[in-house]
Amino acid sequence: MTALKLNIDSLQFSGSGIMEEFKPSGPIPAVLSSLKSKFKYQSPPSDLTTPKGYDRYEYRVFVVFENFLQPHSKISIEEASDSVVGIFPVGHLDLSPINSVCLDLAEQIPYTHPSLVKLSRLLWMIGRNKRRVINSGQKDVAIAIQSFYQGLAEDLRDNLCDPGADDSDPARFVNYEAFQAHIMDSGMWLPSLDGAMGTIEQAFEESHKGESPQIQDAWVLGAAQHILWSGQTLFKLLLWPRNEESIFSDREVALRKWHTWRDEFRKVSGDDGRGEECRGVSKRVVDIMEALEKGMVF
Repeated sequence: MTALKLNIDSLQFSGSGIMEEFKPSGPIPAVLSSLKSKFKYQSPPSDLTTPKGYDRYEYRVFVVFENFLQPHSKISIEEASDSVVGIFPVGHLDLSPINSVCLDLAEQIPYTHPSLVKLSRLLWMIGRNKRRVINSGQKDVAIAIQSFYQGLAEDLRDNLCDPGADDSDPARFVNYEAFQAHIMDSGMWLPSLDGAMGTIEQAFEESHKGESPQIQDAWVLGAAQHILWSGQTLFKLLLWPRNEESIFSDREVALRKWHTWRDEFRKVSGDDGRGEECRGVSKRVVDIMEALEKGMVF
């Protein structure tokens, strides 16, 4: 598998030259000091200069992420988590650079690449990182963990966009939808139908006739990601919603929606006006949906 070519060019701003070197200052609390020997993290060197136009924290986070996400990386997920957390000085509570870099990379990594899974798992690990939890100032560990995940969830929602928005490559939309599917199954929070259903319904219930063939295909490919990577979870949520009052509701309603989506993907799979990739992925989705229904409906 070839190396990933990643960047954070979209996070650049109008800078005024090389930014200062990153040299944390201030005393390290005893509890953190006692943990240092247990961590094997190797954050970017303190004398690493930040290129013009980049935020120093975002750039250092990117350096760690880029190395960890390569196909043949020897960096463990624990080491990568410790390295990212170690970038921020004690008392620095704004960890938004982690999310900014992560979401930008999620749009760049091809949806077929296993590093999208690595990226979601790394975020799960960062949320539970002992050093980050202690540095958060929260006495309740569960709250400290959940606050990180909540911030990530909010940034995920804020980053949603249509394929081709702002003249971006429609492939970025597809990759991002795949990342969302992996995140939903990561265990950071209870899975929900909201994001997946919204994307699928936008793809098939809204008209895209005025859009280019590439963008039309991207809508379908983006919707397909939720079936490819978290189809079983999605099907369970349709059959047995999280709302306890409706968990034993008429499943025929859920199955009709499932069949509607399946039939739409089947149409695309046989449409010669669609791209080869779009047709092929849609065929895979139909097969997955039929297999899930056959195996899970008793």
